[in-house]
Amino acid sequence: MGPVPPGSAAQPNGSMHPPQRPLGSSQGHAMRQSRQPMPVQAPPHSAPHPSGSQQQPPHMAPPGPQQQQPVTHTQRLSAMTEEVWLQIGTLSEVMGEHDRALAAYDNALRHNPYSQTALTQIANIHRSREEFDKAVEYFQRIINIDGTNGEIWGAIGNCYLMLDDLPKAYQAYQHALNSLEEAKEPKLWYGIGIMYDRYCSYDHAEEAFVGVLNMDPNFDKANEIYFRLGIIHKCQGKYAQSLECFNRILNDPPKPLTEADIWFQIGNVHELNSEFGMAKDAYDRVLRENPQHSKVLQQLATLYFRPNTSLSNIDAAVQLLTNAIEVDKDKAEAQTWYLLGRCYMVQRQYNKAYEAYQQAVYRDGNNANYWCSIGVLYYQINQYRDALDAYSRAIRIDPYLGEVWFDLGALYEACNNQVNDAIDAYSRAAELDRSNPVIEQRLDLLRRIQSTGQPGLGSANPPPTPVDPATGAGPTGRLNARGGPAGEPPVPGGAPGNLGAPPITGPIAGAPHATEN
Repeated sequence: MGPVPPGSAAQPNGSMHPPQRPLGSSQGHAMRQSRQPMPVQAPPHSAPHPSGSQQQPPHMAPPGPQQQQPVTHTQRLSAMTEEVWLQIGTLSEVMGEHDRALAAYDNALRHNPYSQTALTQIANIHRSREEFDKAVEYFQRIINIDGTNGEIWGAIGNCYLMLDDLPKAYQAYQHALNSLEEAKEPKLWYGIGIMYDRYCSYDHAEEAFVGVLNMDPNFDKANEIYFRLGIIHKCQGKYAQSLECFNRILNDPPKPLTEADIWFQIGNVHELNSEFGMAKDAYDRVLRENPQHSKVLQQLATLYFRPNTSLSNIDAAVQLLTNAIEVDKDKAEAQTWYLLGRCYMVQRQYNKAYEAYQQAVYRDGNNANYWCSIGVLYYQINQYRDALDAYSRAIRIDPYLGEVWFDLGALYEACNNQVNDAIDAYSRAAELDRSNPVIEQRLDLLRRIQSTGQPGLGSANPPPTPVDPATGAGPTGRLNARGGPAGEPPVPGGAPGNLGAPPITGPIAGAPHATEN
């Protein structure tokens, strides 16, 4: 489904329950409705399934003319039997016997295929078991009966979010907002915020989450939202706001996260903001609680690896990375091995660097940075043909990596003064990094040599030293749709459209205004 047309975003309303709880009207209200003996009739409304296919419930009779028919004894008996099965299902749920409840609700559907109470309860049981595909099937049967039920559309959106089917989740949320009369429903916008976060549409996600907190400051997942906002602000480069969110939940982190996890995030924010001393202090707090936290060992090693800082210490970085690998053993991350290889390159231990890089590409062979650094290694030991192969592989993986084009230019200079090829490579590097004066200076020098017809630069102007890709910190700590750590990878490119703003926008009520550093 494409972007939402202007003005269609929502006139939402209604009350939506969280993904873990039953949705729909209360059982008591539905039971009172089910006690009224009525003939089984065709549903008054229908709506398409988000995927475009129409799913008909079993035993559904074709729609017939809407005529007032007297209630027969058989119909009255069928309605009473349906009510008994609904009561049995409700009692079974209270007793925690969900299989028996499912059987009871299924028997109720045999007497009334259009019983929204039975369909809703079956869907909610499946959802509580994380059987989201089955939950969608029963929620869709309700939509086939009443296509304007915004509450059920929201539940379908939540299920598709858990199934990682973001396009269908977007469509379902769009139907929900179009069907509800008022959008002031925090649980609906909570799901929409998670969807936007997964799409990397950070501005829309932030707007949705802030709207939730403004609608209900005591929202049961408020601390999880603050954590998500901390991650979003970190990805946006809003480091002061990110720290504010993390500090707010430091003493009460959302489960299953711990206080150490929040300190890790605080350290990551300080590292991204070049506050290396404060980052080290935060990482040290985590290691005091858990000395074998491999991710923190890796991040702390990255701080020590950085050149020209008060923390620079290659030997300490090697020790920390070695400890991280010993903790994880065969499950050690490719990045840990890669950083260890970079440290060995600084120490000119080329054999050890080669072994570490080999472990990195064994775990992640499609990382252009790794192959670029392998090319640098081969260049340093004068294996130019192997360096060319490594650079070529890096370019095939990521043709927009500026460092590899610069290194390729240096390689062409070193190999028989291939000035024309070097100029082509440096030109590409300059396009990707227009603020780098070293590239422009080298290009000017080579073009002057080319214009004079000289065969090369000679020993007075040797090729530049190749460079490795940057190893700075990256944002870490995303949550998945269920609120657990180390979640699913984000979906680049943004959401299909904008579902509109929540009814209450602006800064979080009662929160101090953060000032950027």
